[in-house]
Amino acid sequence: MSDIEFEAEEEVDPRVLGLYGDINEENSQEFIAALLHYYHLPDEEPDENGLIPIHPIDFYISTGGGLVAEMFAIYDIMRMTRDKCPIHTCGIGKVMSAGVLLLASGTKGERRIGKHCRIMLHRVLTGDSGSLHNIQATYKEAEIMEEMMFKALASETNLTVARLKKIVSKNLDAFFSAEEAVEMGSADIIV
Repeated sequence: MSDIEFEAEEEVDPRVLGLYGDINEENSQEFIAALLHYYHLPDEEPDENGLIPIHPIDFYISTGGGLVAEMFAIYDIMRMTRDKCPIHTCGIGKVMSAGVLLLASGTKGERRIGKHCRIMLHRVLTGDSGSLHNIQATYKEAEIMEEMMFKALASETNLTVARLKKIVSKNLDAFFSAEEAVEMGSADIIV
């Protein structure tokens, strides 16, 4: 046996969150609950310089997309939370559709993307059945949500609403590499 003794360092809450798979009501509720938990943790005692240590949240995302309303629920909580606590996003595998806004809404300079991660943008999808009036109402709501998504993406990236509309104008999925994601401003660093 060795005579060397190791002192265990004080355990630090790592604040690591992941969002994997489709963005739906269940996993968005779980993610929001975890994010709010970290947001409402009491501040630590000031250090010797009088500064309160801030522990960022590391948010890993790999998704094929999902519900736009749930994306906006997460996005609004992320915007509120990142003012007090930095959010370091990291896209891995694939970040598609609704996931692109979540990747882009991390703290600027701290948004990472895996070298082999692919991102994808497309128009808001909708599907409804029933009366013609219900279908028209759903279509109108999809147009509103799409415009909201373009404005939010434009505010978080280097893209304009006009550029985003041009990307999706052919009604096809538009895929991008990690390098292109950095150029577009959806991420800052390739890992």
